[in-house]
Amino acid sequence: MPLMDWSDAYQLGLPLMDDTHQEFVALVNKTHDANNADFKVLFTELLTHTQAHFDKENQLMVATKFPALGEHQAEHQRVINELKQFKQRVDKGMISFGRAYIKDRLPEWFALHTKTMDSALAVHLQRVNYSA
Repeated sequence: MPLMDWSDAYQLGLPLMDDTHQEFVALVNKTHDANNADFKVLFTELLTHTQAHFDKENQLMVATKFPALGEHQAEHQRVINELKQFKQRVDKGMISFGRAYIKDRLPEWFALHTKTMDSALAVHLQRVNYSA
C-alpha cells in the first residue's frame, strides 16, 4: 500500500511541475516500501531527484522574476539540508531514521509545500505566460 496517493489536489496545471511532482510521489512510495538492502540506494536517489527538482524550480523562479524567490529557495535549501542529514544517518546503517523521516515528515511537507509555495509559483508562471 503506497504511503502517498497522487491526488488532484496536488495538480498545478503545469505539466513541467505536475510531472516532476508525480515522480517525487512515486519515488517516496518506492523508497518507503523498499527492503533495508535497497533503502539506502533509493534514499540517495530520492535526494538526487529532489535536488534536481528544486534546481529546476529555482531556475524557473529566477528566469521569471518570481516575487517570492528568496522564501521559496530558502525552503528548498532547508529540505535538501534535512535530506542530507538523514542520508548521513542512513549511510551509517541507521535506516530507521530515514524511514521515519519519509513516513512522518515528507508526505505532510509535500502537501503543504505544493498547496502553498508551488501553487503560488504555478500562478506566477501562468501569469507571465511561461511555457516549457
